[in-house]
Amino acid sequence: MESLGHYLLRGPLALPEGGATEVYEGQDVRTGIEVLAFRPCSGEPPRLAFAQALPWIDHLEQAWIAEVPVGAVQASWLVGQVEPVRLAQWVKQLVGLLEQARAQDIPIGRIIPELIWVRGSRAWLGGVGVEVPEQRWDFSGLLQAIRAIAKETYPTLPWREVLEGYLTGQVGHAQLLEQLEAFIAAPEAEVAPTAQESAPTEPSSAASPPPNKSLKVEQEEPPPPPPPPPRRIRIEERLEPPFEVLEPPQTSRRALLFWLWLVPLFLLLGGVGLWWRYRPPPSPRATGYPVVFRLEPSAARASLAVLEAPEGSAMPLGVELAELPGEVTFDRPGIYRIRVRVPGRAPVDALIEVPNPGGVTIQLR
Repeated sequence: MESLGHYLLRGPLALPEGGATEVYEGQDVRTGIEVLAFRPCSGEPPRLAFAQALPWIDHLEQAWIAEVPVGAVQASWLVGQVEPVRLAQWVKQLVGLLEQARAQDIPIGRIIPELIWVRGSRAWLGGVGVEVPEQRWDFSGLLQAIRAIAKETYPTLPWREVLEGYLTGQVGHAQLLEQLEAFIAAPEAEVAPTAQESAPTEPSSAASPPPNKSLKVEQEEPPPPPPPPPRRIRIEERLEPPFEVLEPPQTSRRALLFWLWLVPLFLLLGGVGLWWRYRPPPSPRATGYPVVFRLEPSAARASLAVLEAPEGSAMPLGVELAELPGEVTFDRPGIYRIRVRVPGRAPVDALIEVPNPGGVTIQLR
């Protein structure tokens, strides 16, 4: 690792051939924020008023320092995992940034997935204002970056031809913007007819056929009479030798039936009480937010430790929690700062957002 003032530089990004400027990932040791360092860059960086550009926050020792938003990750980590609607939102913002930079004559000389940082539907580009001798605005680089991020889904994008026409100068920005906005709004428009079609289903009960009258007649028939009570036979004749046959008292028979019914009930209640008292304690319900981690190169093995966790988390800090690649379970949602160590390589620090259904891919250096 290399120090540049109070910035710790981890290593350079793999940039295309050509151009003398190098880009380093780093971290401000005072605040912990992620930064990008561009060098050599002489003078002061331009003051950018673009919402989709990484802002310049410092310059020292022939280097310009740009701040990375909290929770943002490189688009290169999400290659082949981005939904078409979210990709269209990123393209809309990056194309708008190109138009604003051209209007103010601010160069954007290099656009690659490693310089595009994303978080949700937001996208930012690093290096706005850095001169590249061979080109002023990297339209072809934007096209290649979108192709790389979309991967297999790129040929199926309905706005692909309009984007290519715009980046080659054959289609205007307004036409491309119209296509992107229509594609982004399409999923919401598809949901509306479904809600309207489900609304008139309530009065369908009024149009249902009337109940069968024959069924009504059968229901109104009186129930069959109950069976007659059993006949009681009382023996009053005298038998030889003379004696009388007497029935047992009615009250004693009822008392016997009552106790025969009550004893099993007491036994059942006693059994339930014993079971409730000595039942095993319920197993605690598993909670957590699993995140799948992948490594590139995939044959590498690494360990993961949490450096910072969101408020309320009980994750131990600075302790190796799991081996990668694999799944790691976090106890709270939010932003985590992690460190990935690989034997023989420099550790990699990164910010991740939990939950993360797409998983995280760690680029090893």
